Amino acid sequence: MIDPIGKSVHSIRWDAFSDKAQKKLLLCLLANLAVGIAGRSAMRMPQPAAGAGHLLLDGGQTPSARDAAFYNAALMHARTQDDFHPIGNLHLATVILPALLAQAESSPEISGRDFLEAMATGYACATGLSAQFSPLGTPRGLRSTSLYSAMGAAAAVARLRGQDAAGIANTIALASQSAFGTTQCWRDGSDEYQLHVGNGASQAILCAQLTDAGVHGGTHALDGPSGFYPALLGQVPAFDTIAADFDAEASILKTVLKRYPVSGICQPVVLLSERLAAALGTQRVQSVRVEMNAFEMNYPGTLNAGPVYKSFSDRLMSARFCVSSVLENGHFDFAAFVRPLSAEGSRIIAATDVQSADDLGTLSCRIRITTTEGQTIQGELRDGGDQLTIDWSSIDEWCAQLWKEAGRLPRYGQALRSAVEDLPKTGFAPLRQALLGSGAPA
Repeated sequence: MIDPIGKSVHSIRWDAFSDKAQKKLLLCLLANLAVGIAGRSAMRMPQPAAGAGHLLLDGGQTPSARDAAFYNAALMHARTQDDFHPIGNLHLATVILPALLAQAESSPEISGRDFLEAMATGYACATGLSAQFSPLGTPRGLRSTSLYSAMGAAAAVARLRGQDAAGIANTIALASQSAFGTTQCWRDGSDEYQLHVGNGASQAILCAQLTDAGVHGGTHALDGPSGFYPALLGQVPAFDTIAADFDAEASILKTVLKRYPVSGICQPVVLLSERLAAALGTQRVQSVRVEMNAFEMNYPGTLNAGPVYKSFSDRLMSARFCVSSVLENGHFDFAAFVRPLSAEGSRIIAATDVQSADDLGTLSCRIRITTTEGQTIQGELRDGGDQLTIDWSSIDEWCAQLWKEAGRLPRYGQALRSAVEDLPKTGFAPLRQALLGSGAPA
């Protein structure tokens, strides 16, 4: 199946996208760059050796493309506010975009359209490989972002390097052997989640380089008797059964930009909690019941009940922590995720129960709050993707908060937006120049 995948993603063209998809891809580019620039406060990976050549999104440069890809990917994912795909259950840009940025800096003459087509190639490949298999792998502890976004990033870099369909297929085959990660980090509250994306971005560049050097990947790396899917999932898929999942336009349009720096699964929980907190006012919480989609509820970390939260990562995954934080503060407060847990927060967490509901789809939830005064405050959010979305009308305010948290000058944020919007008509160089300015502290 590797060859038809290569042919499918090699055929992606910017001009074939609808205006809506083109604007959404540019929006994803701008949003994820802003998230990366603001990622330092939650970053756990060490900065690579200094030197000219490749930009680091939080300032400075490093001479190694692979080191830059690794660091920027971890940085973009540090807050877990980078975009995600709810069907493939994976983060896309945090692996694909840093790899493309580092590759593009090695080939500064490429056009903006080349860059965007490569980005779309990565989105289509990652979602196509994951859409039907994430529900099988996730319960086993396999992390879709580590597996499928890494292969998508490899396809994107291969496309940007000018590889033909056979070359892209070969690079995907190599990438299927080079990136891995499990969801145990969400159970332990540990830092591997940043390692996962950094490794995937770095390996994407390596695998494309290996293809150009003549290294052969397996023709049946994905579907052979000991290939990727049989070995990990016990499945031997045929391309015909998943071909429709490689629709680049659909992969872009279904991608969700995260309003809050918490897990994608907890986005609707935070949004609904904020709405209910307004009605709660000064009343004291006695108990809270949260109902969620069963698959999302059982994702590792979502049911983390404390009382000990060891790190930012296990807080951002916990539905109980997200609800209690909002109800305690009256609104979402990022600082609450990195400061010691208060006695009131601990009390609300202990009084919160999370249950599954068969009638709720993904990105949906119900919350029922009972107060000590005997009042019931409740609400429901269905298909929260539409209500949570960041679009061109709200991106400036959303980015401004990220720039403020990053300590960056606002005028460089506007310069970056202009460079992104102009990218289909320019080369890559103006975007790099805008990013160079973005690293300047306020």
